[in-house]
Amino acid sequence: MPLLNDAVTTITPETLEQRFRRLDAIWRKETAYQSSSAKIKSHPAFREVIGMGDAVVPLLLRDLQSSASLWVWALPEITSADPVVPQDQGKIDKMTESWLRWGKDQGLTW
Repeated sequence: MPLLNDAVTTITPETLEQRFRRLDAIWRKETAYQSSSAKIKSHPAFREVIGMGDAVVPLLLRDLQSSASLWVWALPEITSADPVVPQDQGKIDKMTESWLRWGKDQGLTW
């Protein structure tokens, strides 16, 4: 009598980008109507992206190049850098410009 488990199932692990895209979608959906920056930054998907470390920085920068977003809040935690001048703190468009400039200055490609 054949066993049900005789078929070999191959599970392909997520690539870094697939993992980021999945977490990004969850984070955006679950924080879309959240006004608290503390709650947005403490969301488990946001924290998991930060935990991905330097490898995720080019993906964040690529997304920021397409459109400004709150991912600018993750970059200082990942990189330990903060290229945003004090008068631009809280201005997501200006923060995005600063991070994109920083990425280029670091020689990163995305």
